[in-house]
Amino acid sequence: MSNQKKLLGIGFFGFIILVAVGFTIYTSQSFEAETTEEPIKKEIPEKTIKENYSLITDLPCENYQKRAYAIMYSGDRSARQYFSNLSLADFVLEIPHRYVHGQPRLMGVFQCNIPDIVGPMRSGRVDHISVAASLDAIYVPWGGSSIGKSLLKRGVVDLIDCNGEVYPGGEGACFRREGPMSMLEKASTSVPDLMEISKRMEYRETSNFEGFPHKEDKPIEKRPEFTEIEIGFEAPSNVKYVYDPESNSYKRYFDGSKDIDYETKQQYAPKNLIVIFTQKEPWLVEVDYTAQGHWDPWQGVDKQHRKNDSGQYPNMQLGDAWFDSKTEGEAIFFLDGEKITGSWKKGREASDRFQFFDETGEEIKFVPGQIWMHVLEDYQTYSYNNNQAQVKQQSEPDSLNEPN
Repeated sequence: MSNQKKLLGIGFFGFIILVAVGFTIYTSQSFEAETTEEPIKKEIPEKTIKENYSLITDLPCENYQKRAYAIMYSGDRSARQYFSNLSLADFVLEIPHRYVHGQPRLMGVFQCNIPDIVGPMRSGRVDHISVAASLDAIYVPWGGSSIGKSLLKRGVVDLIDCNGEVYPGGEGACFRREGPMSMLEKASTSVPDLMEISKRMEYRETSNFEGFPHKEDKPIEKRPEFTEIEIGFEAPSNVKYVYDPESNSYKRYFDGSKDIDYETKQQYAPKNLIVIFTQKEPWLVEVDYTAQGHWDPWQGVDKQHRKNDSGQYPNMQLGDAWFDSKTEGEAIFFLDGEKITGSWKKGREASDRFQFFDETGEEIKFVPGQIWMHVLEDYQTYSYNNNQAQVKQQSEPDSLNEPN
């Protein structure tokens, strides 16, 4: 073989070696690049469920894995005397209603107890929809405002509308009961029948609500003897609670009288009180909500309802996923007979639960039992008094001024 051919053979063999080495380096680098870009898989702990205990109340509960039903109650003063089975709700929301007056409207959330009669019912608002979603509850109003109905038609929550304005309606589960109340005050529903509609609609049955943190009741010997709280809803809605150390609950009074459940005959006595302070704003057609990065509240609302409803209904800034800018704020908590100053926070997803913190940033742990959440405007107030002697003195009439 000539020297020229030998050189060509050596060169070709060297070329093959260089290609092989280069390919090995390339594939090695490519593999390393791909593996470093692959997202790190995090171990997501499974949600711990305390078997047979509610994630809302931490009480024994046969339906602890089932979805709750968030049912609208009327806020009308004449209807309050007929409130039925609200004392059996796991969670109660009390929140301002119409912008032009201060009568709060209520929503009872039922998971553990499934009463046959709930009512008197009324329509709901966007804030009720948001709180229901945060608890992964099936929302049950008797109608709604134009903005609320428009939102429901976008499918933001599973619902049953007893008034039949938004599909699905509550036929078979919603009715007008017999009794001394007016026709408007007879509007009611049955939770077992709502469950049947949910099955027909093929709504998810298992709750995805992650639950509130809880702790044990304070030992009775360490509980204060007396606490009195007044919630500053606009007049004439006068709400007061008096702490009962024996049951570690807060006995509720309305307009100076015991607030009694029409059906159970029990005085309302939640174990945990939440008071949230936030901004209250009217829905206005002249505001460009989309320019603020929100949904358009008037989408699908006809011109006449836009004209009629602008400025009439409130939107409380509670961090809803659609219209709110404010996602946290001041809050006060009452449990174990004590007052805790702190804050509230809500994630941007509709399903994110409310979180509650004390002044140190520690999340509030509720005691087992019903939670009652009150929402107040920024300027509204509350009063707190743990001096029983002072309260007694203030309530007793001056003998010199008593009539003969």
